[in-house]
Amino acid sequence: MSVEVRPARRSDLGAILALEEATFPEETYGEIALRQFIDLFPTRFLVAESAGAVAGYALGGIDDRGEGWLLSLGVSPAFQGQGIGTRLLGAVLAALDDAPVIRLTVLPGNDHAVALYEKNGFSTEALRPDYYGPGQDRLVMVRPR
Repeated sequence: MSVEVRPARRSDLGAILALEEATFPEETYGEIALRQFIDLFPTRFLVAESAGAVAGYALGGIDDRGEGWLLSLGVSPAFQGQGIGTRLLGAVLAALDDAPVIRLTVLPGNDHAVALYEKNGFSTEALRPDYYGPGQDRLVMVRPR
């Protein structure tokens, strides 16, 4: 299987939104935000393409303190278990290389994602109750440079 990791394009929007809805059905950014992310993060909004299909995406950003954030990482259910998440994570971390620290949030109990992040140098910084609102707890993980 050949996979190309590249910057997201406007023509990818429909596929990225469908992937988001399949992977994070209750937490999608929505089409308007995703469209703006393509302009805001041209080197940090990446897709993995396989056989002409968007197999996954990763989104990173740098906050006003210069700290990096992995904002989202998703792999289409049809492509999971093929190393695409690892490739996307590596690519977005490389795009955030100038940040002294990189953080992310992940749903507690998402053991697969936590294991991927730990394997790539992240550790749990804190459990934040109600991070996205009532009942939406998240682990904040951090990776120093």
